[in-house]
Amino acid sequence: MAHKLLIERFNAYYQGWCLAFGEHEANIDEDREIYWLTGEDRVGLAVAPALRRQLNLSLLGQQGRDAELILEDDSIKVEDNVIYQLIDQVDRDGMNRLKNFLSSEDKFYLFLTNHFCYPAGTRIITFCKEKPTILLYKEMQPLKVLIR
Repeated sequence: MAHKLLIERFNAYYQGWCLAFGEHEANIDEDREIYWLTGEDRVGLAVAPALRRQLNLSLLGQQGRDAELILEDDSIKVEDNVIYQLIDQVDRDGMNRLKNFLSSEDKFYLFLTNHFCYPAGTRIITFCKEKPTILLYKEMQPLKVLIR
């Protein structure tokens, strides 16, 4: 059964600025396109540069643009375009954690973070239960999320 929700999106006022992701567990393998990160009140996707540009543009790129993120058992889609095909059990476990996290009745926020453990320039697409600092981030239109 599909589950729909709206997530408030935030983008940094200045390119490159962002909060730290915080303490987390992760599956780190340099050959992966996505590292799935899990914190106490957040789940993040640290993504390879090419995939990051595509996801950032689709999810956080343009003020005034509606976007729909579709989380399926085998893929991540924006609108009906497959952005990432889940390739193994690590991806499926990460997707299950994200889906379970988003299936609660809490309010969720989407924004970019970083972490000192990852290479310079790494950005983490972060789903969080806490609103980001308004001094760094401006609010955008909500993101439609469909969980299948």
